[in-house]
Amino acid sequence: MKQGKVTFSTRILRKEEFLPRYVVVKPEYVNGRTRAFQAQVFLNDAGPFVRNIRPWGKGSDVFFFNLTAPQCTKAGLETNDECVVRIIPKA
Repeated sequence: MKQGKVTFSTRILRKEEFLPRYVVVKPEYVNGRTRAFQAQVFLNDAGPFVRNIRPWGKGSDVFFFNLTAPQCTKAGLETNDECVVRIIPKA
């Protein structure tokens, strides 16, 4: 993924109402990355939204990115909605 884009289906998550929504990115979608990287993200073709995709840490190999309320509104998504995510890493 260091050069190319990736598309996958997932669910919009949120731990608590006062916290931001987020998307979990499985390790196979980050192709061996170990550090945070910036990317353009599309949610169901809405976007692009510039996001920092970060390792989850705490012994996990997944990554994640947060979403703002305006981004979710623009994409027509609520917490727990399923969507298609496209990530295009910035060069």
